[in-house]
Amino acid sequence: MHFNVKALPLAISIALAPAAFADEATDAKIAQLEQQVQVLQAQQTKSLTEKFNFNGFISGGYITSDNDAGYNNATTSADFSQDTKLGFQGTFNMSNQTQAVLQLMMKGEHDWEVEAEWAYLSHRFDNGVKLRGGKLRVPLFMYSDYLDVGYAQPFARPPSEVYGTIPFSSYTGAGISYDVEFDDSTLTLQGFGGESDVRDSAVEISNLMGANVSWTDEVWTLRGVYAQAKLDGPITTTVNVPLAPGVETSAEFTVLDLNDETGSFIGLGASYDNGSFLAVTEWTRSEIDNAYPDTDSGYLTLGYRIAEFTPYVTVAYLKTQDNDERLPVSQPDVIRMIAFNAERMAYSAGLRWDVIDNVAIKFDVTYADEFGDTSGGLDGNTLDDTTGKFVYDDTVIYTVKFDAVF
Repeated sequence: MHFNVKALPLAISIALAPAAFADEATDAKIAQLEQQVQVLQAQQTKSLTEKFNFNGFISGGYITSDNDAGYNNATTSADFSQDTKLGFQGTFNMSNQTQAVLQLMMKGEHDWEVEAEWAYLSHRFDNGVKLRGGKLRVPLFMYSDYLDVGYAQPFARPPSEVYGTIPFSSYTGAGISYDVEFDDSTLTLQGFGGESDVRDSAVEISNLMGANVSWTDEVWTLRGVYAQAKLDGPITTTVNVPLAPGVETSAEFTVLDLNDETGSFIGLGASYDNGSFLAVTEWTRSEIDNAYPDTDSGYLTLGYRIAEFTPYVTVAYLKTQDNDERLPVSQPDVIRMIAFNAERMAYSAGLRWDVIDNVAIKFDVTYADEFGDTSGGLDGNTLDDTTGKFVYDDTVIYTVKFDAVF
């Protein structure tokens, strides 16, 4: 047998050819699989991006007053925290009909403590009924749904004469709504119920339930709401206690104990906005059993858009209606009369300047007076020991504020 040395390389190549072809085929399959994985990852990322929406809002402001009466917590010192806030909202579309919503809020007045203002799951049924459950905004006012989104409001802040009468803005429970579509307008019916509490207070709110109805044709909006709840817990205040001449300490004093008292709320609102002229008005009445005040309040805001500028004026009022229930026949009644009786008028003139898209700067001057024989509902307006009258008859508040959404 003769072995041809020259043919050896050819024989080796023929022998190794199947292995080489196999390696090439394997590499091609691996590359194909890697490409498929990349496509799947891109599709999954795109799907998550389409399902998740993220936005936020921010406000920053300077506020000061000509005295320490305490309107909107303003004093003669410059305050940059009262109207400063930052919020983030995420919406995850679990399906075309089901969403999970979370809104986190940080406010300067609360030392930037992170709070969940909204945290709920919603589902829209095939018949158009929408059901939500979790932590929700209590829908009592025209601007309740975007109470903290200053950019969505024409004024520097909603009038406290109306929006300050209810000491809570969110509740834990459920809500149901249904839209009735007409040719050129929409009627929305909404019901809600749950429980809540008052920040920095021991008062608990249970058996909250209510309903509202609103109609809009995108120019006119009309709205009505009714709600009631049970309130339980002590209403306290901080008082100065003299220990010695020139020496005082502070102590917490219970003004009134609420024992499952029934409270009710009625609100009516209307707005007109044709793109140039703006008019918004609300009227509310809140009533609570026992010596806690029943309060009427309302406001009217008029504005006119001139390019990127919107000058506006607002007139607002607040008045307790059951002062006779706190006639000074005893020391507790005197304290309740001082703490609860309130009336005032407030007049605001302001300017909104839409500097760029999604950013507005607002200037506002508010004058409040006509307190009558009350503190005007202002915590800083205390009795003068020498005259027996409240220290301040009026107050002026100056505000410069920016609002933005992103």
